[in-house]
This record gives sequence, C-alpha cells and structure tokens, in this order.
Amino acid sequence: MEQRIPAKSRKKPDFQVFGKIFDPVIPGIVTAGLCSGFGALIAQFVPGYLEHPASAAVYWLLSLVSTAFLSFMPAWVGYSACRESGGTAILGGMLGMITGLEGVNDLAQAVGLFNAADPAASILCSGRGGVLAAILGGWLLARLEGWLHRRMPKSADMVLTPFCAVLLVLVPYLLLVMPLTGLISTALCDGVRLVCTSEHPLVRILAGYGCAAVFLVAVMMGMQYAFVALYSMELDSYGYVTLFPTLAMAGAGQVGAGLALLLKAHRTGNTRFAGVIGATIVPGMMGVGSPLLYGVTLPLGSPFVTACLGGGFGGAFIMVWGVASSGWGASGLLGIPMMGAGPVGTKGMLLYCVGL
Repeated sequence: MEQRIPAKSRKKPDFQVFGKIFDPVIPGIVTAGLCSGFGALIAQFVPGYLEHPASAAVYWLLSLVSTAFLSFMPAWVGYSACRESGGTAILGGMLGMITGLEGVNDLAQAVGLFNAADPAASILCSGRGGVLAAILGGWLLARLEGWLHRRMPKSADMVLTPFCAVLLVLVPYLLLVMPLTGLISTALCDGVRLVCTSEHPLVRILAGYGCAAVFLVAVMMGMQYAFVALYSMELDSYGYVTLFPTLAMAGAGQVGAGLALLLKAHRTGNTRFAGVIGATIVPGMMGVGSPLLYGVTLPLGSPFVTACLGGGFGGAFIMVWGVASSGWGASGLLGIPMMGAGPVGTKGMLLYCVGL
C-alpha cells in the first residue's frame, strides 16, 4: 500500500508542470485577452473608429496592452519554465525573447537556413517554435546551469555559469529546438488545412470534432499559435476564417465542464472550490480560457477530457454549417460580432451562439 501511493503521485506532475509554468503568466493572459476582445468590439461596432480621436485612442491603448504581452509571450513563458525547472528565471526569459528577435533572421541567412522568398518556409526564422520552443529551451538551460553550478569554482560561478549556460544552450536552441518545434507547428497547420477545407460534409464534421477536441491539448502544449498561420492563410485566400469559430468551441466545452464542477461543488458544500471555479468561468465565457484550463480542468484530469469531448460536438456543428469569422482574437461571447462573415453571413452569429 505504501508503494502504490508514490506510484500515483508520479503521474500528476505531468499535468502540474504545465500549470506551474503558466500560473504566473495567467494574469497577463487574462489582461491581454480582455483588451484584445474589447478592442475587437470597438473595431466591429464603431464605424470609422480610427478616424475619431476618442475611439482611436481607446482602441490603441487596448492594443498596446494586448501587444505588450502577446508579442513577448515566449519570453514570459521561458522565464517561468526555467524557474520551474530550477534555473535562473531571467536567463530563460532572455532565451525566450531571443526567439522573436529579428536578428534570428540575420543569423539564419548567414548559416543558410533562411528563405528570403518565403520567410515562413524557412528552417529557422524569427518566432519559429514560439512558446513550445521557449519551454524546451528553458528546461535545457536549467539543466545545463545546474550541471555547471556543481562543477564551476565558487570564485567564478556567479560570472561564468550564466554566461556559459546561455551561450552553450543558444546554439542547439537556435539550430535544433526552434526548427524542430517549428516543424511540429507547421505539420499541424498543414494537416488541419487539408481536412478543414474539404467539400464533403462528413469530412468537415469529423474534422470539426477532431480540431475542437484536440485544441485544448494544443493549448496545453503551447502550440495554439500554430493555428494563427492557418487563420492568416484563410483570410488571405477567402476573406474570412472558418477554423477560428470551430476552435472557439473548445472554450465552450471548458465552460460546460466548469459549470458542471460548479454545481457539484455547491451540492457537496465545497464553497472554496466553488469560488475558484466561479472566478474562472466568467473570463472563460468571454473567451479567456487559460485560468479555467490551468486552474481547474487540467489539474483535475477527467474534467479536461470531458471538456475536450464536449467541445468537439460544438466544433462539428460549426464546421458543417460553415460558420466563418471576419478575423480572430475575441472568442466566447465576445466573438459573436465577428461571426457574420463567409457564405452564411450574419446567420453565422446565431449558429455560433447555438454552438456555444
């Protein structure tokens, strides 16, 4: 009996590690997500909003807050991942920030890994691998830093250990980690694009269910930003986006799982847990699902699975009806105004609400 308990406890950190990495980042995710959502509402409901000083000022202020987080998210995640792995957090943040610097393109061009004609097709380019690369890089950096600390003379440890750790990790990070995680993201985009643009309804139903069901897993792995490339390709080709409304149903599945847990917590008299769930459901309904994901469903395990399965049904419904959005960013209830694009027109707003 004493040996079974440790065996179970070893399985939990697999989920808890992601929660611990993203917990410090959640306030930024919530703030940036809400600012992005309200900015999208201004763009939707205020005609010529950039021509009026008041609406333009509010829009750009919201955009600044959103951009301040989203543009440097690999840095924040790298910082947290390195700290969680036992390394010096600021070094992980530096590694994550390097991921998105333009200098990566110059380096890639110097070593023959950059495609100037099509930068997105480059083996190595700025932003390649994104958050997933930052997590792996932060872990590698922490491991190497710990190894150096144990072997470096104390008189030189403070100066040489961080210096050597960053430089020694940076080369494999740029030449191996970023291209590898970038390939994973690209393969994911290509596969999704192949099935989601099918003309056969059954294929779209299966694709919609599958995409919405696995999207939370992609979010958990930090790979959700791979879908942005597909959003931009769809918008450029068709003038609207079909995948974003489908994936938004994953958040609806999470809210459904959260509501079920909230009812159960009230029935059992667990007011503290009910308060935690209630605080995460409201942002989830507005399209900010990270607090609900990392704070409630993912650590519990089975609610995460049911959220994925439930979101899949919504995704199948949305994709088979061809609901499309005029862009991406705001989801949940805040995403309703964007769902009037594509062949179904404004009827898509109603269909989107039904899917939710």
